[in-house]
Amino acid sequence: MEQMERFDRIYSETRDDLLRYLMLRTNAAPEAEDLFQEVYRRFYTRLTRSVLPILDHRHYLFSVAKKVLAEYYRGTAKKKAVEQPLPEDLYLVSEDAPIDERLLKKERADEVWRLLQREPELNRRVFLLFYGYDRSQKQIAAALGLTEEAVRQRLYRTRSRIRAMLENDEQERRQA
Repeated sequence: MEQMERFDRIYSETRDDLLRYLMLRTNAAPEAEDLFQEVYRRFYTRLTRSVLPILDHRHYLFSVAKKVLAEYYRGTAKKKAVEQPLPEDLYLVSEDAPIDERLLKKERADEVWRLLQREPELNRRVFLLFYGYDRSQKQIAAALGLTEEAVRQRLYRTRSRIRAMLENDEQERRQA
């Protein structure tokens, strides 16, 4: 309980200055608030789990804030590098396949593309980088600032939703 009171006291003494610092560095309130929470989360973890004492709390908090800002801007730069427009005519059809097979695959690709447009932007990018550009989950995670597990989950969920929508459309065609 003593550590919680200590944390509350330090938080009340430093929160305004730290939030102001982050707001000035990001120029965006939502991002600054997210970074603010991350700084205090790391501080609380260090305060409760470390055997080494923090001698100057204010200095430590601002050091953590600088690191969190650097991570934020590094991630933002990676996202901007990947956020180039994706081609709308991305069809994964081999030119060596017979014409009827190519038409069926193109039709299926058109359908998947249409359904993919319903997905959030980040899910579309993960899906297209994986299937359209043959990027590994590790490469996608690094490029988009996600964990590999997050990439795996987004791929799985997007595939599941598209599969379900394709099956639903197929059932509707059969009933019509």
